[in-house]
Amino acid sequence: MNKILLKDATLVTENRIVRGDLLIENDRIAKIGGTINDSADIVLDCHELMVLPGLIDAHVHFREPGMEQKGTIYSESRAAVLGGVTTYFEMPNTNPPTTNKEALEQKRQIAAKNSLANYAFYLGASGDNLDEIKNADINSIAGIKVYMGSTTGSLLVDKEDALYKTFESAPCLIATHCEDSAIINKNLAKARETYGDDIPFALHGMIRSREACYKSSSIAVAMALETQKKLHIMHISTKDEVNLLSALKQDPKASTLISGEATIPHLFFSESQYVSLQGFLKCNPAVKTEADRRAIVRAVKNGLLSTIGTDHAPHELSAKIGPYTKVASGLPSVQYSLLALLDLWKRRELTLEELVRASSTNVAKLYQVKDRGLIKEGYIADLAIVNLTANHQVTNEDIASSCQWSPFSGYSFSSSVVHTIVSGNLVVQNGKIVSDTVGQAVLFDRG
Repeated sequence: MNKILLKDATLVTENRIVRGDLLIENDRIAKIGGTINDSADIVLDCHELMVLPGLIDAHVHFREPGMEQKGTIYSESRAAVLGGVTTYFEMPNTNPPTTNKEALEQKRQIAAKNSLANYAFYLGASGDNLDEIKNADINSIAGIKVYMGSTTGSLLVDKEDALYKTFESAPCLIATHCEDSAIINKNLAKARETYGDDIPFALHGMIRSREACYKSSSIAVAMALETQKKLHIMHISTKDEVNLLSALKQDPKASTLISGEATIPHLFFSESQYVSLQGFLKCNPAVKTEADRRAIVRAVKNGLLSTIGTDHAPHELSAKIGPYTKVASGLPSVQYSLLALLDLWKRRELTLEELVRASSTNVAKLYQVKDRGLIKEGYIADLAIVNLTANHQVTNEDIASSCQWSPFSGYSFSSSVVHTIVSGNLVVQNGKIVSDTVGQAVLFDRG
């Protein structure tokens, strides 16, 4: 029996923050107590450390298969565990797209050999794979992903009839990318008239505008209400969409069906940083104003946006340099999401409890993940162990993602991830990967 004992830790449990020991046996949390005496295989002194539930990132693009020059399940899962992310749900816009059970199985087989973190995959909607959606195994997929606006990859469902049939067919949660392509294309054409290809990056939030986001999100909400299907609007980027979800709170039935996600780019950055970061801040939907950022933070605080993800999307460095129209959209952030959230906590924008709920516990509840997301006896031991007083300076050599760049390059976080435990295995120790033990396939408890 494999045993790990955490000694004298500050533990962020389900209901409170406590001081004490924690014993792991095999993949489970066996005991939480004041002082635990046990001859464990590994004993970690956590006197100056805080133990959090490992993050469950329900929104990543690891690019494999088909775009391995950008990232692989192996490389990006290494970045994840170094950042205290113990579980991820990966998106379907790979090549080929994950739109059938054969493509799902291909990804699962790769992850079963190469993923250092726990894993699950979305089934993508293509408009013509309704039978695959209807017959999907709801206890083995993260959900159904619907791209209502064009972005990286070929998946797009924006025609009303196809969209309605997709919602109607979905047997579990629908996660949407909401942007209106017609509005975006019109804005882009207008900008090109003035600037050609060399559009200032500061205009990205005006091209992929708040109107484009709000219109698409409104359509998704209407579809969910009409079909009575569970909807999670991914990467909310505007205060307008926050207000849309807020209005739904007046209807208890609607609020149980519809939820929203905040992502690291929209929580941490605002449009003023386009000047310094240029294409390295270009993502879809666009980072917008400081007022939008603050509205998104407040929505996480009050639970209106119930989950936090990253939309981790690595591109090779060459794809992020050049004129606006040639630069790919997407930011890698899975390695630094916990550190970014802890900086928001230190800035008193989020409390520690709010951070943990949105990045782990609520994700497990919303997606009906079995036995993860809490520091609780009997639960699987997925833990991020952090030092809240040790700075972490981001250098290109520090970056584990294949792309070898980050919007955080040069930034000094005020905390650091010391150890990461994935399904009971010590994978990261003292900030270094010490084991290539693979994570587990996530199981869902949906009846």
